[in-house]
Amino acid sequence: MRDSGQMFLMAHQSMVSAGLDVNAIYRRIGYDAQKHDMREHRTLHELQLQFWEAIEAVSGDPDIGLHLCPYMPVYGGEILEYLMLSSPTFGEGLARVVKYLRLVSDAIETRVLVEGDTLRICGVVTRLNAPQLRHTEICTIYGMIQFSRKLTDNHARLLRVGLRCKRISPQEEYDRMFGCPVRFEQPESEIVVERSLLDYRSPRCNAELFRVHEELAASRLSSLWRQDLIDRIRAVFSRRVEFMDCQLEDVARELDISPRLLRYKLSQAGTTFSDLLADFRMILARRLLTRTEERLDHIAYVTGFSEPSSFYRAFKRWTGLTPIQYRDSHRQPGERTGANPKQQDDAEQLLREPLQARPAPRSSVR
Repeated sequence: MRDSGQMFLMAHQSMVSAGLDVNAIYRRIGYDAQKHDMREHRTLHELQLQFWEAIEAVSGDPDIGLHLCPYMPVYGGEILEYLMLSSPTFGEGLARVVKYLRLVSDAIETRVLVEGDTLRICGVVTRLNAPQLRHTEICTIYGMIQFSRKLTDNHARLLRVGLRCKRISPQEEYDRMFGCPVRFEQPESEIVVERSLLDYRSPRCNAELFRVHEELAASRLSSLWRQDLIDRIRAVFSRRVEFMDCQLEDVARELDISPRLLRYKLSQAGTTFSDLLADFRMILARRLLTRTEERLDHIAYVTGFSEPSSFYRAFKRWTGLTPIQYRDSHRQPGERTGANPKQQDDAEQLLREPLQARPAPRSSVR
């Protein structure tokens, strides 16, 4: 599960506005904000736990999510906002936004229910269970409310809010922040408003723009599905002990799809099986060189080379350095050569377990 960079950017902006020591928070989680375009970079949802643990520690505030809410910028400037604005009514726009919520986060599950005179927008905003993720829930629900108010010129009249988390601050503080009664320890998160909001007509509705915006949203969602396939293939790679006999047919069998379909889907994603395998072997080799003291013949073995000389040539082609030069350069602070930041992120997440699990070769590769 991954979250869009827009969510991280909003959290960053709220922390800065609230006067928190952002640099201290990032140091705690080992994040370098200069490396990435926050808006474009999708982060693993699991990292939110570390993120909020660091914010709690630096701020000393166990209810920091609630107290960051007034500083949060309103979500905007993204395809979901344009989709809502160009829709004829709030209800039609909402139906489309729910369909494309993956563009914001893989972890959000939302349903829209009409019950009598009320409209319930309910579901979960995180599938992980950890006390610190109460901040994700509170900030997300607050952000959804502010987004709805912005789109409807404050016509969204709240009746109540339901949260899965427990209450920490006084009840009146939550009620005041959300502008309505807040209930805690509910089965799922929910925003309850008057049903009439569904019929609110957007003054900016435009049928032609609506079609363009939905096509763009569908295209971006399709890109995420293609990335899902690549991530599943990388997960299969990460479970393998050796790569010398790693064939597309074997991976297709583990993914329960035909080899022909796998080739087609990869071509649609703009890559090939051999390219993915080569990239993964490069990531693994770099990580073993910089994070361990493994012998080079062992690294050559586990990355699928029958001869160390073949490994040397491939690694020089990948990075412009020999394995020894690459290892030595990473022992000197400030020197980083030939590595793509995105691939380093993938290595950190995809190779954490394989690094621990890979056995030594049965015999030394010569």
